[in-house]
Amino acid sequence: MVSRASGPVNTTNGAPASTAAGSPPPPVMAAEVCAKMDLPYAARTLLREGMTGRAFVEALLDKNHNVPAIDFLAHALGPRETIWWGCLCMQHALGDKLPGPDKAAARATVIWVMKPTEENRAAAKAAAPAAGTSIAARLAQAVGQITSPPAAPGGEWARTVAAAVRLASGQFESRKIKATQGQFASLGLVIAGKSLG
Repeated sequence: MVSRASGPVNTTNGAPASTAAGSPPPPVMAAEVCAKMDLPYAARTLLREGMTGRAFVEALLDKNHNVPAIDFLAHALGPRETIWWGCLCMQHALGDKLPGPDKAAARATVIWVMKPTEENRAAAKAAAPAAGTSIAARLAQAVGQITSPPAAPGGEWARTVAAAVRLASGQFESRKIKATQGQFASLGLVIAGKSLG
């Protein structure tokens, strides 16, 4: 697992605690995340020593490596940020066109994001099967895969969210998919804020 900071973790929200009196944790370094995941060779060639996560995602997007950018972000962000990002991508792709079981899974997922308790995690996990293999189901499954709060970035849940974001981008006409993937990755950078550098 990738950790954002060597210091303590804030147990109220799963985010890294400040490392010193009020100072933010250091940014996520790209090499640390890449070491924990599979990336295509073409994407790995863009990695440079000392590169922050943000700089790496920007380099990937500059070369239109949008899917590797999505995969990297899913592994670099914390669980709440990653799953919230997936929810926003789903909303962008589907709007209000969710059938009942998908709405229930999406609602349970958002409730966990807002209040990541064990009870809410279990509720999201329980809502996933009824939604089948939908985007909402995958996001609820990802919540269920987080086994010990606060979970570190990366892991099975990160792969599940990356798959959901890729699936959301596939809801558009084929000529728009690549651009949508880039937009979704850019949204992930916004959600990351300063945590990626």
